[in-house]
Amino acid sequence: MSENLFAGTAMARRAVYQYGVLLEKGERDSLAIGIGLGQSTGTLTFVLPTHEVKKTGEKIVIDGVEMTFQITPGTEAPAEMNTYFPKSKALWLAENCTGTLHNLYTLRGAEVRDGNAWAKYLLEVIVLFGSEAEATFQSHNWPHWENDVIRKYMENTAAICKFIHDQTLMYINLGFTSDEISNMIHLPEYFEQIWYTRQYSGTVVHNARAFYQKHVGWYDANPVNLNPLNPSERARKLVEYLRDTERVMEMAFSDFLAGEYQWVAEITNILVFADPQIMAARYLCADALKQLGYQSESGTWRNAYLTAALELRTGNSKDDSKLAKGNTDILTNLTVEMLLDYLGMLIDSNAAEDIDITFNLVITDSDESYLVHLFHGVLLNYKDQTREQVDATLTCPKIGLLAIISKNEAQQERLIKVDGDEDLLIMMTQAMVTMDRTFNIVEP
Repeated sequence: MSENLFAGTAMARRAVYQYGVLLEKGERDSLAIGIGLGQSTGTLTFVLPTHEVKKTGEKIVIDGVEMTFQITPGTEAPAEMNTYFPKSKALWLAENCTGTLHNLYTLRGAEVRDGNAWAKYLLEVIVLFGSEAEATFQSHNWPHWENDVIRKYMENTAAICKFIHDQTLMYINLGFTSDEISNMIHLPEYFEQIWYTRQYSGTVVHNARAFYQKHVGWYDANPVNLNPLNPSERARKLVEYLRDTERVMEMAFSDFLAGEYQWVAEITNILVFADPQIMAARYLCADALKQLGYQSESGTWRNAYLTAALELRTGNSKDDSKLAKGNTDILTNLTVEMLLDYLGMLIDSNAAEDIDITFNLVITDSDESYLVHLFHGVLLNYKDQTREQVDATLTCPKIGLLAIISKNEAQQERLIKVDGDEDLLIMMTQAMVTMDRTFNIVEP
């Protein structure tokens, strides 16, 4: 919930590339996403859980069906668990085994998953239920049958998580950078020959980069890279140095014919970022990206390459009609603290530079109170605190915060009682940005 709240707008846009939602289905466009044929683009809903599983080994019975749980936090998701059905000797593996090399980092953007913990929990599930289980099933791909098959299935999946994790750390400690390591690690021949550990969804390249970031961060220790120019400025300087862009395009086309698609995509995209109106560069970059897409075994890589090629050719349509839609289920189940944190993310510090206001916030339906201080672009809140000397006191149900977030003045007036400075809400609203789910990616 928090992941999709705080970075949800960016994730939704990036997911367009990962899942290929703008692409037609077919041999020239989107085929699959590695863990299935496609992403749901319906309406996102939320039902508050009625029972919380808190420890491995917990057992519950629902309608006569007995279940035993294994808690696996920090694997495919921050909160994850496997479930064993002893009567059927069936093991539900959630997304911890998915019939492919999974995403230890997902291209839509998320926290890097702990490959070492992922492997250990899979080994634990083998110890817990592996001697009995006769079938496994999971969120993605089809079931697996027979005890010896499913034990090997879980062990091999654990091994590739551990392999990428351990090899990345080995190379880090030998002094190699993220770009170098991602080009150095290759799955052993044994795992290349197993269909369910191949790179249909996740890849060794981007998972290795993720582990580099997880353990030592984005910085490669070269001070030249401490504070690089932004992409557009860097591109303009490179074009200034290259001078003859027509000659660059001639050389790029020659490299394209020679099959050097990655380099062609890189150099032409620099020209695009220097000037998005250089149509020859846009089209050649698109052609190179299409070839990279057609060469990709990973469905998510293919979708990313082909979506970028589409937008270079036709432009960013700014159409979010194909994206999943949310509803109030999710928003109304967020905590007040999460909503205040999200509100703080919407404050543009440039617009709020000279604002210094303090107000009490009283939430009537959850009986909560906060002291909130907005000053110089930062929104701080103190739970269970109020003060007498404030600019205003806002009293409302929790959904009143949603009215502030959505900048809905009519709902604010109906839901929020303001005692004090009546311009306070206007001042806050004017300092808030509106999220854009269609921002540019492959061009500035």
